[in-house]
Amino acid sequence: MNPRHRLPGRRRIAAVRESGSEARSGAVRLRALPGESTVSRVAFAVPGATGAVSRNRARRRLRAAIGPMLAEQPSLDMVVSLPGRATEMPFSSLRSALSAALASAAARSSPQGTRT
Repeated sequence: MNPRHRLPGRRRIAAVRESGSEARSGAVRLRALPGESTVSRVAFAVPGATGAVSRNRARRRLRAAIGPMLAEQPSLDMVVSLPGRATEMPFSSLRSALSAALASAAARSSPQGTRT
């Protein structure tokens, strides 16, 4: 994953967590807001991981799974959460859950996806 796709700053991450549209698929939870940048940016959270090794491994796996999908969803700021109990799920399951959650969150956060 390219470093320009990382969501920087606690304030922006907190804003996405508070007011972003939420989508879940399997164990993956994704919150998204329309971005301030022209590229999609993402931050990862692994709550409940048993130690730094499993948390960092889960983040690496999430980065590898979401990297190819970022070009398809321009200008979204996202926070992806994967609970600690799901850090060992198969990579193909992780990728498909992430893809479904991303598609759902992108549809909800787009201007035509909002309800009035």
